[in-house]
Amino acid sequence: MIKRFSLSSILFVAGLIHIVSPSLFLPAIPIFIPFPVTCIFLTGILEILLAVGLLYRRYQDFCAKFIALYFILLIPIHIYVSFYGIEIFGIQNKALLWLRCLLQFPLIFWALALQREGWIIEQNWKHVIFLHYKVDPEVLQAKVPFKLDLHEGNAVISVVPFLMDGIRFPFLPPLPWISRLWELNIRTYVEVNGIRGVYFFTLETDSRLAQVIAQHVFHLPYRFSKIKSILKNNSYVFNHSRDIYRFNLGVEVLNSKQESTFDQWATERYFLFTLKGNRIFKGEVMHHPWQLNKITINRLTNDFTKLLEVDCGNLVGSSYAKRLKVRFKPFEEIGPKGL
Repeated sequence: MIKRFSLSSILFVAGLIHIVSPSLFLPAIPIFIPFPVTCIFLTGILEILLAVGLLYRRYQDFCAKFIALYFILLIPIHIYVSFYGIEIFGIQNKALLWLRCLLQFPLIFWALALQREGWIIEQNWKHVIFLHYKVDPEVLQAKVPFKLDLHEGNAVISVVPFLMDGIRFPFLPPLPWISRLWELNIRTYVEVNGIRGVYFFTLETDSRLAQVIAQHVFHLPYRFSKIKSILKNNSYVFNHSRDIYRFNLGVEVLNSKQESTFDQWATERYFLFTLKGNRIFKGEVMHHPWQLNKITINRLTNDFTKLLEVDCGNLVGSSYAKRLKVRFKPFEEIGPKGL
């Protein structure tokens, strides 16, 4: 509610300024746009209407999406002002003007995060490998802040390397610089308030920008690592290193399908849970059921799971998925730890 009220207040004040002092915004209007004062005045009315509508739960999702689209549509104006160094609100320094332009993106994300039902980010997961290990639940439970979801009395740890591609927000194309990255994660399976989901011990990526965004926006334990991968026909080589925690994998993807109750139990998870301080956050992911293939493992060196200080024993399951489109809903704070 605080985030919704804060954005509503910013929009409401901005709308009033547009109406009361349109001259402040005149320098930002390109000369080819007719009736600039009228445009500024109408913009102020729109901002006030969106600010008020955002406070009503009935209109919250619609207004959140429209506000995000509105911020996107303002980007060309900000680029125009920044490129030509046009003074606005007493700011003429080009670096500061470009910084003001970049601030549109956090505002877009802020608006989208206020949705209750819509999605906030879309990704394509490609060349996904699942490697599953069964471990002692008592040992693992001491390292997990949520109740473990067990399979036939065993806890399960999964190591998952894959390529993340086509990352984008609603109304926008894939983001430059961070729309394609490799990831390697270790996850286990939990139950929170009766909801089955996933808990990540670590998520490693070769993108520093993605690491920062994921840590601060999604509250996920992302870390930067060196990752190299080679894809050729049905052969898949994946190499990861961070300090002493190395992971090297070589597989052949088979044409036969991998279908078992265990694979369905481990992969058909539509929620993830994470902890920031003492606060529990729940993320919901929307996607079609996984289409899995069998693999033959030619090479596997796994020092990666040693960071858990848990005996993972032998590999008990593996599979491959070529591609899956996923959409995340805004993360939701569901309560304090111990709920």
